[in-house]
Amino acid sequence: MPPMIKSLLKIVIVLAVIVIGFNYHWMIGAALVVVIVGYFVYTNRSSLYAQRGNLAYMKGDRDQALILMEKAYRSKSILPKHQIGYGYLLMKIGELSKAENIFEEVLHRTTARDMLMQARLNLATVHWLQNKQDEAFSSLQEIAQDVKNTLVYGNFGYFQILRGELEAALVYNLEAYAYNDSDLTIMDNLAQNYYMLGRLDEADEMYTKVIAKTPKHAESYYYYALTLQKLGRTQEAREQIEKALEKELALITPLTREDIALLASDLGREDAGQGPV
Repeated sequence: MPPMIKSLLKIVIVLAVIVIGFNYHWMIGAALVVVIVGYFVYTNRSSLYAQRGNLAYMKGDRDQALILMEKAYRSKSILPKHQIGYGYLLMKIGELSKAENIFEEVLHRTTARDMLMQARLNLATVHWLQNKQDEAFSSLQEIAQDVKNTLVYGNFGYFQILRGELEAALVYNLEAYAYNDSDLTIMDNLAQNYYMLGRLDEADEMYTKVIAKTPKHAESYYYYALTLQKLGRTQEAREQIEKALEKELALITPLTREDIALLASDLGREDAGQGPV
């Protein structure tokens, strides 16, 4: 029986039981409603915790998000997509071994292709943060050979830049841009790639498109500021480095707060030592 038909059949049966209960006595019907709602909440508590956790994270309350995602995980009925979200939060706070275990669990408990791919991508990120760069790069390279989608293009394109393989990265990032020319990560990778190759006019053109999307990480503004500085457009560079000072760094980055403060100082920003709290 198709899953949709099976779900509809369950709903029909539940409604029929409730109607029968009310026909006997309104208190029986009401009791059945309470029991059924309670059962639904209990059996779906993992998803409910995860949804609340995602909402807390979107509001910037990382601590509450972690508490809720931990509850979702401990319920043992957590969905792979929520488990991956929990692992990502653990990476953000530096709990790399725990995040690694989470992603390994996903790889062993699901057969869904998209979930397997996301778990492998995140596992590669963990390995990079654990200073296992060769292992991380090889894993992503293997994925990139098999999968062509926006998420993979964005991840592997950036890792190639981090490895310093700039010419090979440019070929790949141009391919990625042809695949999806509106994705922020792909655009940002290409812009940074152009900058690092000294192709400043092309970097400027691409960064103009990137900044229009208001990226949330400091790297975009920092490298655009460098691009503008080298093009002799100092005032515009100052505007970009001011934005970089207000943003947080990406999870994986060669950049430091000190790098940003130093460039801000070079560009004449008086309060260059400040950054996001």
